[in-house]
Amino acid sequence: MLVAGPFTPQAAHAAPVDPTTPTTTALVVDEANPFLPEDRDITDCVGTMQRPGCGSEARGGWRQQLVAIVMVGGLLIVFGRVAWGVRRSQKNMTRRADPTPD
Repeated sequence: MLVAGPFTPQAAHAAPVDPTTPTTTALVVDEANPFLPEDRDITDCVGTMQRPGCGSEARGGWRQQLVAIVMVGGLLIVFGRVAWGVRRSQKNMTRRADPTPD
């Protein structure tokens, strides 16, 4: 049983297409990519390290440095808590293993 609903395609509403009319699709480029060099071949700049003359002024800045500082700070907090927990656990194990009479 087929029921027509709001999501079923309805060909009656489609406008007829004239096959003699050429259709063109133009791509509009708003601006160039600021991260790619305009005066060098892009294959010269591909690699793991940034080569001289391949970068742009749009990269980096204070925001990127702030993110790096926050990431390093977060890692220090996490690893500091892990180290603190390990030391505390070792201290508790030492107390249980070596009961000294007071």
